[in-house]
Amino acid sequence: MEITIIILFVLSTLLFILSITQKDRSKEVEKQLENLSIQLMQEMYQIKKKVKVLEEETMLPSLESNSANSNRPLTRDDVLTMYEDGYSVEDIAMITNKEEAVVEELLSSRN
Repeated sequence: MEITIIILFVLSTLLFILSITQKDRSKEVEKQLENLSIQLMQEMYQIKKKVKVLEEETMLPSLESNSANSNRPLTRDDVLTMYEDGYSVEDIAMITNKEEAVVEELLSSRN
């Protein structure tokens, strides 16, 4: 009877130690997953920044050439399109060679 109790006690101790080590392994996996997730988010952010820069580079020359080479006057739609594309009033004024006040007036006018 005593031997059975001792065996059960030893077995329970071994199982307890085993359960502690199992928790540590899951924590390592969680850490690795978290690090991977953070790394992927950083890469996504960098890619989005690069895409935004490339979009701006491709849009800027086309907008400059359209506004510089066209003989038609600047319309509210032109300014509104640039503004909706994310250009600031200062950027639009620089691209169109107009004063900021003119750009703001076009944005605020109702047709």
